[in-house]
Amino acid sequence: MQIDELWKALEADAVAGNAGASGWLLRLARPEAGCPLYVGLELVSRHRALLLRLPSASVPQRRHWPRCKGLEPLAITVGGSAHFGVALKEDRFTDVFTALAEDLVRRVAEAGDAAAQTRAFLGQLARWQRFLSASFDGLSEESQRGLWGELYFLREHLLPKIGTSAVQGWKGGDRAHQDFQFEGSAVEVKTTLAKQPQVVRITSERQLDASTWKALFLNVIALDVRDGGGETLPEMVASVRSKLTSDAAAVEQFEDELLTIGYHDVHATRYAERGYTIRTVGFFKVGAKFPSLVEADMPAGVGDANYALSVAACEPYRVQPAEIESVLAATPRPDFKRKNNA
Repeated sequence: MQIDELWKALEADAVAGNAGASGWLLRLARPEAGCPLYVGLELVSRHRALLLRLPSASVPQRRHWPRCKGLEPLAITVGGSAHFGVALKEDRFTDVFTALAEDLVRRVAEAGDAAAQTRAFLGQLARWQRFLSASFDGLSEESQRGLWGELYFLREHLLPKIGTSAVQGWKGGDRAHQDFQFEGSAVEVKTTLAKQPQVVRITSERQLDASTWKALFLNVIALDVRDGGGETLPEMVASVRSKLTSDAAAVEQFEDELLTIGYHDVHATRYAERGYTIRTVGFFKVGAKFPSLVEADMPAGVGDANYALSVAACEPYRVQPAEIESVLAATPRPDFKRKNNA
């Protein structure tokens, strides 16, 4: 039975036999997994919750609880046993909370002992906290376009040459200065809807600073928006997922990165009407004379640069995609590490 169906069954039980009662109704979320994770319903408020039964000593201290918009972490005792979990406080978050619960159930069921289950629960709840804080209404049009461009570069240039381990270098949701970072090399991907003259927005004096990299590249993708046509963001996400299915660790990291960026399938219908077609694609190698503002050029007391870069000014530094692919394919990549167990 799906998580949402379990909650609906609890709500039906509450109406049928427990109206006006206090306390909690609980059902195991995944009985077959042998994991003490429960869907719950608080009888007075009718708030839905997801609760992990733990030894009392394993319940996280309150200072470690994430603050989640529309949700409430809680520690309670039910049937003489300690439980830690999260409850839905605002009905407008119901769809998101169901998706969160499904994710938590899967991650916690894969964990080992109580300590590992607690780490998995807290780790994923923290990631959802960032998602809820930034993206309750979904990504902005600019963010949708930027994510589409990053995934296009990943699908077309990294996965065919590097394989699924390429996901390890994707840093789009980590607030890194470049979207893709490997050992010694990096790529920043920019999308633009501008006609000629094309410009892209550089958001940091470190974004195009090649001094700390053996090789730094800029990928500029000029797009047209097609309402009802082109390739939508959900289609792009699905396409990349399909290429990762053979590597469970890559899939997990990809989904974590999407969540950190603010993308989840719960919002897919909001993105499904807007598609993108590619007008032009350019690749440029960033070096000492590349037209950019870098940290070393900034006067004392000046920082946080944000400026427009003319793509035409980058033409002397144009390279073929094969050069970037070759450099990145030769770059060592670490093994995947599960974030919630790090």
